[in-house]
Amino acid sequence: MRAHLFCAVASAARALLLSIPSAALADEAKDALIVETILRLDDFDLGGSAKAQAAVGRYLETNWAGERYLDLIRRFALKTETPGVLRLALEKADAPIGADAAVLLVELGAGELLVKALGGEDATTAARAAKAISHAGDPALAAELEKVVGDGSRPAAVRSAALSAIYGTDPDKQAKLLAKVKAGQLADDLKQTASDLLMLSRDPKVREEAQSLFAASQGAYPAVSELVKRSGDAEHGKVLFATKTCSVCHQVGGVGINFGPGLSEIGDKLNKQALYQAIMEPSAAISMGFEGWELTLDDGTPLLGIVAETEEALTLTMIGGAQRKVLKSAVTSKKKLAESLMFPGLHRVMTPDELVDLVEYLSSLKKAQPGS
Repeated sequence: MRAHLFCAVASAARALLLSIPSAALADEAKDALIVETILRLDDFDLGGSAKAQAAVGRYLETNWAGERYLDLIRRFALKTETPGVLRLALEKADAPIGADAAVLLVELGAGELLVKALGGEDATTAARAAKAISHAGDPALAAELEKVVGDGSRPAAVRSAALSAIYGTDPDKQAKLLAKVKAGQLADDLKQTASDLLMLSRDPKVREEAQSLFAASQGAYPAVSELVKRSGDAEHGKVLFATKTCSVCHQVGGVGINFGPGLSEIGDKLNKQALYQAIMEPSAAISMGFEGWELTLDDGTPLLGIVAETEEALTLTMIGGAQRKVLKSAVTSKKKLAESLMFPGLHRVMTPDELVDLVEYLSSLKKAQPGS
């Protein structure tokens, strides 16, 4: 009975598709209707319908990065659309749709396009390609990242992106990175990136050892009551914000990654004492909406980040800004963290004088006054 009903619905859908006048196909709403219809038909032959092919072509042209863009290309293995998929994988490398685009490139047999982008002269594109390769899940592509890290002729920004792509989210791999640093096997111009990765590791043992390894100041750190008495250099603090771990999770005026609370007007919200406390004791007060969650998926994969929830799915934004969307049905456990995702001890990558400069800069970040 149910099979007969499905066949009847499918036949009706095909009839609807074929009955739409050609002149009406230019309408975007009609094209969207056709796309939704053929995606619901398991055995639809796109090559057998000129009308459907024309509608799909127009839809893809006008809906780049749209809700059904990748679904359509994946369903019908549209290899001619790989340029658009590559663009999506690169330009949206930090978003779930960009990660899915990178996976789709491999499915379409076009993973070499990411390798080509990685090896190109444009450093920004190459860095995005490194992140896209980390999403693709192809061991052959991942091997290219190791080559980039070891190639001293490539720009440091590209090699740093490749290093992040290899070691960024896997605690086991981060332990190996820590071993490389301790053995002196990492180039000096990659040590700041290594510090950022290891100081933000989910593995507390890696974090603690990294803090000891990368600490700019040994011994006891001055108390907040002492630090607030000092004046700093805001311009130097601005440089520190962009070059230390701050910009990995926070954003000021477009600089940095939009993961933790935005800091563009933080000087209006917190005085210097509160800023020092937020940096040195991050778990003392966690901003609403930035609570951390630990998820476990049905395949055993652990995930950590900030969760946004819909009726059917969870979108997890992880440290560094990358996002992953998972169905609720795939989540076996979900636990709210008592501590901040900003791990304690990060201030030790700076000397006390550098921290004073950073806080001087942050306290200067205030809403522009009318007429200023």
